[in-house]
Amino acid sequence: MTYVMGFLLSLALFELLAVPVIILKADGFPTIVALYLGLECALAMAGIIVYNFKVRRNAESEVTDMKERRDKVRFAGDETVLWLLVIGAVLFQVIMYICMEAFDGDDAYYVVQSLLTNETDTLYRIKPYTGMSTSMDLRHALASVPIWIAFLARVSGIHSTILAHSVIGILLIPLLYLIYYNCGILLFDGDSRKNAAFMMFVNIMYIFGNVSIYTGATFLLTRTWQGKSMLANLVIVSVIWLLLAIFKKDEEEEERQTLGFWTVLFALSIVAAMCSTASVFLMALLIGIYGITMSICRRDVQIALKLMITCVPLVVYGAIYLLM
Repeated sequence: MTYVMGFLLSLALFELLAVPVIILKADGFPTIVALYLGLECALAMAGIIVYNFKVRRNAESEVTDMKERRDKVRFAGDETVLWLLVIGAVLFQVIMYICMEAFDGDDAYYVVQSLLTNETDTLYRIKPYTGMSTSMDLRHALASVPIWIAFLARVSGIHSTILAHSVIGILLIPLLYLIYYNCGILLFDGDSRKNAAFMMFVNIMYIFGNVSIYTGATFLLTRTWQGKSMLANLVIVSVIWLLLAIFKKDEEEEERQTLGFWTVLFALSIVAAMCSTASVFLMALLIGIYGITMSICRRDVQIALKLMITCVPLVVYGAIYLLM
Protein backbone atom coordinates (compact mmCIF):
# COMPACT_ATOMS: atom_id res chain seq x y z
CA MET A 1 0.00 0.00 0.00
CA THR A 2 2.81 2.40 0.86
CA TYR A 3 4.56 1.79 -2.45
CA VAL A 4 1.37 2.24 -4.50
CA MET A 5 0.40 5.45 -2.71
CA GLY A 6 3.92 6.85 -3.07
CA PHE A 7 3.99 6.05 -6.78
CA LEU A 8 0.62 7.75 -7.38
CA LEU A 9 1.61 10.84 -5.39
CA SER A 10 4.87 11.00 -7.34
CA LEU A 11 2.96 11.03 -10.64
CA ALA A 12 0.63 13.75 -9.32
CA LEU A 13 3.62 15.89 -8.37
CA PHE A 14 5.03 15.54 -11.88
CA GLU A 15 1.77 16.69 -13.46
CA LEU A 16 1.56 19.72 -11.14
CA LEU A 17 5.09 20.77 -12.11
CA ALA A 18 4.96 19.89 -15.78
CA VAL A 19 1.75 21.53 -17.01
CA PRO A 20 2.63 25.16 -16.07
CA VAL A 21 6.07 24.77 -17.65
CA ILE A 22 4.60 23.19 -20.81
CA ILE A 23 2.18 26.09 -21.23
CA LEU A 24 4.61 28.91 -20.41
CA LYS A 25 7.97 27.76 -21.74
CA ALA A 26 8.45 26.08 -25.13
CA ASP A 27 11.92 24.72 -24.31
CA GLY A 28 11.27 24.08 -20.62
CA PHE A 29 12.06 20.39 -20.40
CA PRO A 30 15.36 20.94 -18.52
CA THR A 31 13.38 23.06 -16.04
CA ILE A 32 10.94 20.19 -15.47
CA VAL A 33 13.81 17.73 -15.00
CA ALA A 34 15.58 19.95 -12.47
CA LEU A 35 12.45 20.85 -10.49
CA TYR A 36 11.01 17.35 -10.36
CA LEU A 37 14.28 15.60 -9.59
CA GLY A 38 15.06 18.13 -6.85
CA LEU A 39 11.61 17.87 -5.25
CA GLU A 40 11.58 14.07 -5.43
CA CYS A 41 14.95 13.89 -3.68
CA ALA A 42 13.85 16.43 -1.05
CA LEU A 43 10.61 14.57 -0.35
CA ALA A 44 12.46 11.25 -0.20
CA MET A 45 14.85 12.66 2.40
CA ALA A 46 11.94 14.13 4.37
CA GLY A 47 10.21 10.73 4.29
CA ILE A 48 13.32 8.96 5.57
CA ILE A 49 13.68 11.48 8.41
CA VAL A 50 10.01 11.32 9.43
CA TYR A 51 10.03 7.52 9.27
CA ASN A 52 13.14 7.13 11.40
CA PHE A 53 12.30 9.73 14.06
CA LYS A 54 8.51 9.36 14.33
CA VAL A 55 6.87 6.46 12.56
CA ARG A 56 9.51 3.85 13.29
CA ARG A 57 9.66 4.53 17.02
CA ASN A 58 5.88 4.53 17.40
CA ALA A 59 5.47 1.39 15.31
CA GLU A 60 8.19 -0.77 16.89
CA SER A 61 5.74 -2.54 19.19
CA GLU A 62 3.24 -3.03 16.36
CA VAL A 63 5.94 -4.47 14.10
CA THR A 64 6.95 -6.93 16.84
CA ASP A 65 3.35 -8.09 17.23
CA MET A 66 2.98 -8.38 13.46
CA LYS A 67 6.10 -10.53 13.20
CA GLU A 68 4.79 -12.81 15.95
CA ARG A 69 1.48 -13.20 14.13
CA ARG A 70 3.26 -13.78 10.83
CA ASP A 71 5.41 -16.53 12.35
CA LYS A 72 2.23 -18.34 13.40
CA VAL A 73 0.76 -18.22 9.91
CA ARG A 74 1.30 -21.30 7.78
CA PHE A 75 -0.06 -21.41 4.26
CA ALA A 76 -1.92 -24.53 3.22
CA GLY A 77 -0.49 -26.40 0.26
CA ASP A 78 -3.16 -25.36 -2.23
CA GLU A 79 -2.92 -21.74 -1.12
CA THR A 80 0.86 -21.75 -1.61
CA VAL A 81 0.39 -23.19 -5.09
CA LEU A 82 -2.15 -20.47 -5.89
CA TRP A 83 0.20 -17.68 -4.85
CA LEU A 84 3.05 -19.25 -6.84
CA LEU A 85 0.77 -19.37 -9.88
CA VAL A 86 -0.15 -15.71 -9.36
CA ILE A 87 3.51 -14.67 -9.20
CA GLY A 88 4.28 -16.82 -12.24
CA ALA A 89 1.41 -15.28 -14.23
CA VAL A 90 2.57 -11.74 -13.45
CA LEU A 91 6.16 -12.62 -14.40
CA PHE A 92 4.87 -14.22 -17.61
CA GLN A 93 3.13 -10.96 -18.60
CA VAL A 94 6.23 -8.90 -17.84
CA ILE A 95 8.46 -11.25 -19.84
CA MET A 96 6.06 -11.28 -22.80
CA TYR A 97 5.91 -7.47 -22.64
CA ILE A 98 9.71 -7.34 -22.95
CA CYS A 99 10.11 -10.07 -25.56
CA MET A 100 7.15 -9.49 -27.85
CA GLU A 101 7.42 -5.66 -28.05
CA ALA A 102 3.98 -4.95 -29.46
CA PHE A 103 3.81 -1.87 -31.69
CA ASP A 104 0.80 0.37 -32.14
CA GLY A 105 -0.07 3.07 -34.65
CA ASP A 106 -0.30 5.65 -31.86
CA ASP A 107 3.42 5.16 -31.23
CA ALA A 108 3.99 7.55 -34.13
CA TYR A 109 2.69 10.28 -31.84
CA TYR A 110 3.23 9.31 -28.20
CA VAL A 111 6.63 7.61 -28.33
CA VAL A 112 7.99 10.12 -30.85
CA GLN A 113 6.76 12.95 -28.63
CA SER A 114 8.83 11.54 -25.76
CA LEU A 115 11.82 11.17 -28.07
CA LEU A 116 11.51 14.74 -29.40
CA THR A 117 11.21 16.14 -25.88
CA ASN A 118 14.32 14.32 -24.71
CA GLU A 119 16.35 15.17 -27.82
CA THR A 120 15.32 18.83 -28.36
CA ASP A 121 14.16 19.97 -24.88
CA THR A 122 10.94 21.30 -26.48
CA LEU A 123 7.46 20.60 -25.13
CA TYR A 124 4.73 19.81 -27.66
CA ARG A 125 6.11 22.37 -30.15
CA ILE A 126 7.18 19.91 -32.87
CA LYS A 127 4.81 17.76 -34.90
CA PRO A 128 5.82 14.10 -34.35
CA TYR A 129 4.45 13.10 -37.75
CA THR A 130 6.46 15.62 -39.80
CA GLY A 131 9.15 17.09 -37.54
CA MET A 132 7.95 20.61 -38.35
CA SER A 133 7.52 23.35 -35.75
CA THR A 134 3.98 24.05 -34.53
CA SER A 135 2.05 25.89 -31.84
CA MET A 136 1.40 24.12 -28.55
CA ASP A 137 -0.94 21.15 -28.90
CA LEU A 138 -3.09 21.84 -25.84
CA ARG A 139 -5.21 18.68 -26.15
CA HIS A 140 -2.14 16.55 -25.57
CA ALA A 141 -0.13 19.08 -23.55
CA LEU A 142 -2.31 18.70 -20.44
CA ALA A 143 -1.64 14.94 -20.49
CA SER A 144 2.04 14.80 -19.63
CA VAL A 145 2.75 11.03 -19.66
CA PRO A 146 5.03 11.35 -22.76
CA ILE A 147 6.98 14.05 -20.90
CA TRP A 148 7.22 11.78 -17.85
CA ILE A 149 8.66 9.02 -20.04
CA ALA A 150 11.09 11.55 -21.52
CA PHE A 151 12.11 12.47 -17.95
CA LEU A 152 12.79 8.82 -17.12
CA ALA A 153 14.80 8.51 -20.34
CA ARG A 154 16.85 11.62 -19.48
CA VAL A 155 17.75 10.57 -15.94
CA SER A 156 18.34 6.90 -16.80
CA GLY A 157 20.19 7.40 -20.09
CA ILE A 158 17.93 4.85 -21.81
CA HIS A 159 16.57 5.71 -25.25
CA SER A 160 12.94 6.88 -25.04
CA THR A 161 11.66 4.22 -27.45
CA ILE A 162 13.47 1.41 -25.62
CA LEU A 163 12.19 2.74 -22.31
CA ALA A 164 8.58 2.77 -23.56
CA HIS A 165 8.62 -0.62 -25.25
CA SER A 166 10.93 -2.62 -22.99
CA VAL A 167 11.20 -0.99 -19.56
CA ILE A 168 8.11 0.93 -18.44
CA GLY A 169 5.97 -2.24 -18.29
CA ILE A 170 8.36 -3.74 -15.73
CA LEU A 171 7.23 -0.87 -13.49
CA LEU A 172 3.54 -0.57 -14.36
CA ILE A 173 2.35 -4.18 -14.76
CA PRO A 174 3.39 -5.32 -11.23
CA LEU A 175 2.04 -2.00 -9.89
CA LEU A 176 -1.41 -2.83 -11.30
CA TYR A 177 -1.44 -6.21 -9.56
CA LEU A 178 -0.37 -4.61 -6.28
CA ILE A 179 -3.47 -2.40 -6.57
CA TYR A 180 -5.65 -5.45 -7.24
CA TYR A 181 -4.02 -7.17 -4.26
CA ASN A 182 -5.07 -4.27 -2.02
CA CYS A 183 -8.59 -4.50 -3.49
CA GLY A 184 -8.66 -8.21 -2.68
CA ILE A 185 -7.70 -7.61 0.95
CA LEU A 186 -10.72 -5.32 1.34
CA LEU A 187 -13.14 -7.46 -0.68
CA PHE A 188 -12.35 -10.68 1.20
CA ASP A 189 -11.61 -9.23 4.66
CA GLY A 190 -7.97 -10.32 4.60
CA ASP A 191 -8.70 -13.95 3.64
CA SER A 192 -5.44 -14.90 1.91
CA ARG A 193 -6.84 -17.98 0.18
CA LYS A 194 -9.73 -16.07 -1.41
CA ASN A 195 -7.41 -13.21 -2.34
CA ALA A 196 -5.05 -15.62 -4.10
CA ALA A 197 -7.95 -17.07 -6.12
CA PHE A 198 -9.12 -13.53 -6.94
CA MET A 199 -5.63 -12.52 -8.10
CA MET A 200 -5.39 -15.64 -10.28
CA PHE A 201 -8.75 -14.81 -11.84
CA VAL A 202 -7.60 -11.23 -12.59
CA ASN A 203 -4.40 -12.56 -14.19
CA ILE A 204 -6.39 -14.91 -16.43
CA MET A 205 -8.71 -12.08 -17.48
CA TYR A 206 -5.73 -9.94 -18.51
CA ILE A 207 -3.74 -12.70 -20.21
CA PHE A 208 -6.72 -13.82 -22.30
CA GLY A 209 -8.38 -10.41 -22.51
CA ASN A 210 -7.36 -9.55 -26.07
CA VAL A 211 -10.85 -10.18 -27.43
CA SER A 212 -10.83 -6.76 -29.12
CA ILE A 213 -8.50 -3.78 -29.47
CA TYR A 214 -10.57 -1.83 -26.93
CA THR A 215 -10.31 -3.96 -23.78
CA GLY A 216 -8.32 -2.86 -20.73
CA ALA A 217 -6.19 -6.00 -21.02
CA THR A 218 -5.22 -5.16 -24.61
CA PHE A 219 -4.27 -1.65 -23.62
CA LEU A 220 -2.27 -2.79 -20.59
CA LEU A 221 -0.17 -5.40 -22.38
CA THR A 222 0.21 -3.80 -25.82
CA ARG A 223 0.07 -0.05 -25.04
CA THR A 224 1.49 -0.01 -21.52
CA TRP A 225 3.38 3.25 -22.11
CA GLN A 226 0.36 5.27 -23.30
CA GLY A 227 -1.58 7.55 -20.99
CA LYS A 228 -4.99 6.12 -21.92
CA SER A 229 -3.73 2.66 -20.94
CA MET A 230 -2.63 3.98 -17.55
CA LEU A 231 -6.02 5.69 -17.12
CA ALA A 232 -8.03 2.59 -18.02
CA ASN A 233 -6.04 0.31 -15.75
CA LEU A 234 -3.97 1.97 -13.02
CA VAL A 235 -6.08 5.06 -12.30
CA ILE A 236 -9.60 3.63 -12.46
CA VAL A 237 -8.63 0.52 -10.49
CA SER A 238 -6.93 2.76 -7.90
CA VAL A 239 -10.10 4.84 -7.57
CA ILE A 240 -12.13 1.68 -6.91
CA TRP A 241 -9.56 0.53 -4.35
CA LEU A 242 -9.60 3.84 -2.47
CA LEU A 243 -13.39 4.07 -2.49
CA LEU A 244 -13.53 0.54 -1.07
CA ALA A 245 -10.99 1.51 1.58
CA ILE A 246 -12.92 4.62 2.62
CA PHE A 247 -16.47 3.25 2.58
CA LYS A 248 -16.09 -0.49 3.12
CA LYS A 249 -18.22 -1.00 6.23
CA ASP A 250 -20.42 1.15 8.42
CA GLU A 251 -18.68 0.19 11.64
CA GLU A 252 -15.25 0.89 10.13
CA GLU A 253 -16.22 4.14 8.41
CA GLU A 254 -14.60 6.54 10.88
CA GLU A 255 -11.45 4.44 11.05
CA ARG A 256 -11.03 4.19 7.29
CA GLN A 257 -11.90 7.77 6.38
CA THR A 258 -8.38 8.93 7.09
CA LEU A 259 -6.65 11.91 5.58
CA GLY A 260 -4.23 9.62 3.73
CA PHE A 261 -6.90 7.89 1.64
CA TRP A 262 -8.64 11.19 0.83
CA THR A 263 -5.32 12.80 -0.12
CA VAL A 264 -4.42 10.01 -2.54
CA LEU A 265 -7.94 10.09 -4.03
CA PHE A 266 -7.50 13.84 -4.60
CA ALA A 267 -4.07 13.21 -6.14
CA LEU A 268 -5.59 10.56 -8.42
CA SER A 269 -7.67 13.27 -10.10
CA ILE A 270 -4.39 14.96 -11.01
CA VAL A 271 -2.89 11.68 -12.23
CA ALA A 272 -6.01 11.05 -14.32
CA ALA A 273 -5.55 14.43 -16.03
CA MET A 274 -1.91 13.49 -16.60
CA CYS A 275 -2.99 10.35 -18.46
CA SER A 276 -5.70 11.68 -20.76
CA THR A 277 -7.96 14.70 -21.26
CA ALA A 278 -10.87 12.24 -21.47
CA SER A 279 -10.42 11.69 -17.73
CA VAL A 280 -11.99 15.10 -17.06
CA PHE A 281 -15.43 13.58 -17.52
CA LEU A 282 -14.71 9.83 -17.11
CA MET A 283 -13.14 10.14 -13.65
CA ALA A 284 -15.65 12.76 -12.48
CA LEU A 285 -18.50 10.54 -13.71
CA LEU A 286 -17.19 7.51 -11.81
CA ILE A 287 -16.66 9.40 -8.54
CA GLY A 288 -19.91 11.35 -8.96
CA ILE A 289 -22.08 8.24 -9.45
CA TYR A 290 -20.45 6.55 -6.48
CA GLY A 291 -20.87 9.67 -4.31
CA ILE A 292 -24.56 10.07 -5.15
CA THR A 293 -25.22 6.36 -4.56
CA MET A 294 -23.44 6.35 -1.18
CA SER A 295 -25.15 9.57 -0.11
CA ILE A 296 -28.57 8.05 -0.84
CA CYS A 297 -27.74 4.73 0.83
CA ARG A 298 -26.35 6.34 3.98
CA ARG A 299 -28.56 9.43 3.87
CA ASP A 300 -25.56 11.67 4.25
CA VAL A 301 -25.07 14.43 1.69
CA GLN A 302 -21.59 15.16 3.07
CA ILE A 303 -20.27 12.04 1.34
CA ALA A 304 -21.10 13.47 -2.10
CA LEU A 305 -19.69 16.88 -1.12
CA LYS A 306 -16.39 15.38 0.05
CA LEU A 307 -16.05 13.35 -3.13
CA MET A 308 -16.84 16.45 -5.19
CA ILE A 309 -13.81 18.16 -3.62
CA THR A 310 -11.56 15.35 -4.87
CA CYS A 311 -12.71 16.20 -8.43
CA VAL A 312 -11.54 19.84 -8.22
CA PRO A 313 -8.32 19.16 -10.21
CA LEU A 314 -10.41 17.70 -13.04
CA VAL A 315 -12.55 20.84 -13.13
CA VAL A 316 -9.43 23.02 -13.20
CA TYR A 317 -7.85 21.08 -16.07
CA GLY A 318 -11.14 21.08 -17.95
CA ALA A 319 -11.40 24.86 -17.54
CA ILE A 320 -7.82 25.34 -18.80
CA TYR A 321 -8.61 23.24 -21.87
CA LEU A 322 -11.81 25.17 -22.66
CA LEU A 323 -10.36 28.64 -22.02
CA MET A 324 -7.15 28.13 -23.95
